[in-house]
Amino acid sequence: MCEFTVYVKNADSEEQKRITRNIVGAIKKDTSVALIDVIGTSQFVENVYIESVSTMKQELILRKMS
Repeated sequence: MCEFTVYVKNADSEEQKRITRNIVGAIKKDTSVALIDVIGTSQFVENVYIESVSTMKQELILRKMS
């Protein structure tokens, strides 16, 4: 199974911070993203959009909205 590490970047910076790992799903709703882990627990991240997804690196990059 492909599990992602999730990073978030500020709106005006390329610096990224790891916020969680072992994520198997992401659902975008309005200005938030629900991250679902391997046991089905959801974590919500507000005021972000999905910037990129890489299965090769197993990472999901979120960016905060300005």
